[in-house]
Amino acid sequence: MPQRYFVEKNNLIITCSDAHHIKKVMRMKTGDEIIICHDGKCFLSILDLDTEEVKYKIIEELIRKDSPKITLIQGLPKNPKSDIVIKYATIFGASKIILAGMHRSITKLDNEENKIKRFQTIAKEAAELAHRFEVPEIEMIKSLDKMDLSFYDIVLLADESEKSTTLEIALPSIKKEMNIALIIGPEGGISESERISLLSKKVVPVTLGHYILPTEIANLYILTYLSVKNI
Repeated sequence: MPQRYFVEKNNLIITCSDAHHIKKVMRMKTGDEIIICHDGKCFLSILDLDTEEVKYKIIEELIRKDSPKITLIQGLPKNPKSDIVIKYATIFGASKIILAGMHRSITKLDNEENKIKRFQTIAKEAAELAHRFEVPEIEMIKSLDKMDLSFYDIVLLADESEKSTTLEIALPSIKKEMNIALIIGPEGGISESERISLLSKKVVPVTLGHYILPTEIANLYILTYLSVKNI
């Protein structure tokens, strides 16, 4: 499978770290195939390295499978768990990842601009690895309190207090046009006041089974379920 690269502009030239990766790391040659992705579209392309610039020519557009939009709202965990969340939520199909300060979050939001840049780099590399068509959007917010959840068709809350409502019960079928949100608490889970507030917004609490999952991988349980249901 050809190497995949996400570019900011589909102008037939690859620059910066991706150009270095092609020439110095992968040691590619003129005529080698790559996949170029931009603005949710991907194209099979061939390299032209006859000059100092890394250029490519588009052969054909790849077919994209329609899927629901999935937003992960992750309670801000301790470092470096955020990096794990970004990497694997991207690989497992999240369309957007929101790191949110919650009552039991130990880490506090600071230096958000630099952190988001690092998270975007992690997400880009993970999206290339997973052969995705887009890199998920990354956002950081201080609190869930004022977040508008009405945009979503359904919001699922991983809740260790919930014992009977499974993912199959809460979401037995999935339509490709759906907007779905997942809420995962930080270490220690959500607080009772957060639970009451979320339930008042018609958020659906679900159980993730008999065991308590670490916050940085709990999202994978739900993302895997949604991926399988969408096949």
